[in-house]
Amino acid sequence: MTPAPASSTTRKRWRNWAGNQECTPASVHHPASEDELASVVKEAASAGERVKVVGAGHSFTGAALTTGRQVHLDRYDRILDVDRATGLVTVQAGIALRRLNDELAARGLALENLGDIAYQSVAGALSTSTHGTGARIGTLSTQIRGLRLVTGDGSLVDCSADEEPALFGPARVGVGALGVISTVALQALPAFRLSAVEEPLRLDRVLDALDDHVDGHDHFEFFWVPHTGWALTKTNDRTDEPLAPRSRWQG
Repeated sequence: MTPAPASSTTRKRWRNWAGNQECTPASVHHPASEDELASVVKEAASAGERVKVVGAGHSFTGAALTTGRQVHLDRYDRILDVDRATGLVTVQAGIALRRLNDELAARGLALENLGDIAYQSVAGALSTSTHGTGARIGTLSTQIRGLRLVTGDGSLVDCSADEEPALFGPARVGVGALGVISTVALQALPAFRLSAVEEPLRLDRVLDALDDHVDGHDHFEFFWVPHTGWALTKTNDRTDEPLAPRSRWQG
């Protein structure tokens, strides 16, 4: 099968998944290598055009909107290295969280914290500060150990806590402002199991004991049911118990 071209000049309307943001880029690019990605940025810089990278489009904001060059990293999605001893995992920025999770699980590893949606690209989830829950657990961006960026002139810059630290901090949640994320080194952990409990509780009970709920569980969240006095609570705690999935309809 002939691979899709790295770029297309066809003007096509783009919408995010929620349908509340849309734009018509001047051109759309699907680089499959770091060289192709850098070339797109260099060409845009030479032409005085803007570049915006879009992931899975799960942000409600207009962060990916552009009338310039729109870059999709869906063909730039490989796992480059997995060090099982240290848990350090290096990936191309376009890999979807869902696929990364499956690949890590097959190697006995897992990310420490995730959001509710697994269809986001790694770069998109990091750049928009995707988070999970847990007062003692950081967002996805806190799991980054290193980044490689394609800067505005198409050059490559590696950054970490030890290398270019002034760039590394803001680049972890840069919303694309500091360059295009090319590769990411993430700190994974040995795979673990969670015990999940979902139950309705009176809203006043949840609020009265909110600190206890948050401090007493690895993960806690609740959703108020509008126009009622009820909330749906969700807790997740690490466990050594064997897997015992149950149907949501089972009593």
